[in-house]
Amino acid sequence: MAAAGKRHDAAEELLCITTIGERWSWALNTLPQRLIEQAVRESELAQLGPARMEVLQILYDLRWRHSDGSEPSRWWLHLSLNLLEHNQRAEALAVAAHITDPYALIAVQVDNRYKGIAKSEFVERDILKAAKKELERRQAAARQAPRDLSRIVQVAWGLIRLRRYDDVLQLTDPVLQGKQAATPESAPYEDLQQEFPWVLEVRAIALTALGRYDEAVAVVRLACQQSKDDLVSHSLDLASLLAALNRPQEALAAIPPLERASVYGRAVAAKVQVMIASELGDAAGLAAALADLRAHAQDYPLIRESALIIAGKEDEAVATLLARLADPALRADALVELQDYAERPAPARTSAWRERQKALRDRPEVRQAVAAYGRIRSYELPGVMF
Repeated sequence: MAAAGKRHDAAEELLCITTIGERWSWALNTLPQRLIEQAVRESELAQLGPARMEVLQILYDLRWRHSDGSEPSRWWLHLSLNLLEHNQRAEALAVAAHITDPYALIAVQVDNRYKGIAKSEFVERDILKAAKKELERRQAAARQAPRDLSRIVQVAWGLIRLRRYDDVLQLTDPVLQGKQAATPESAPYEDLQQEFPWVLEVRAIALTALGRYDEAVAVVRLACQQSKDDLVSHSLDLASLLAALNRPQEALAAIPPLERASVYGRAVAAKVQVMIASELGDAAGLAAALADLRAHAQDYPLIRESALIIAGKEDEAVATLLARLADPALRADALVELQDYAERPAPARTSAWRERQKALRDRPEVRQAVAAYGRIRSYELPGVMF
């Protein structure tokens, strides 16, 4: 299992989990959780349908949870659909009752394939209520592990979902103060070095929503300076923010070397290059960035589609969206992204990209596809594309 994880061999990872689960089910709870999470994530990208569903069923039978006690809602979303498609409605309902993430619950409501469970009394239908309950769970988890900074980060993300931006600042203020006063012997959190840059990232999102752009940029710059393990991620986030603020030259300078970047990181970098070239009016640079995007973002259709919208490639963006809606493995995510959301305040560039996305959704061919596969509803949560 460990060797397969290092090689990112999704099929072998699943085989290992299945074998351990069938022979020594108790041992799955002793494996490092990151190995389980990596295997399930990579098997989704590899579209290893039946083998992945077998593993998800094993994990569900164990009532497996993430280290912070949260339900793996996305896994249960996929497993419940598989059970429905095999005419196991009672089993699908039992699994769906464990879906707690608001966006996974939105998928249940807007994807026609979930009609068999969407109206069950055991599946939460009030999405705002679900978001509040999820925040309460995260707050309780943080209280139970006061030296675990990652749980503070999760609380902050829960506040972002509810658009409580001032509360994010209040939550993270003591962390910043504690970091300044901390020594290796007196650090207030066991994972301070690893998680502090992510505290800065979520704080920057709140500052951006509050229109405090210069502070947001400064905070993400600090995240880059403080990061050792995730420098590529933070640097790309900085470049993306600067591009959205119409500061393309600074954004270009912020893009890090990509030798050690993951496939996902390269896809994000290609999108940032599209943003920069679009802002600069650089036709040759835009063509090169789009070529990189098509080469590196095949497994990340949300990144590809949003970059095409930014580039003004509406027809290609629509074709990408229609392909996602037609693909059973990608359909639920595409439908979730198309809903009407109470967007958080954003820079003018981001607002313009959102309007382009809405215009694409209103095209006749997209409306026809949505009507065939699901529906559009309104929610009080932030959107998931821009």
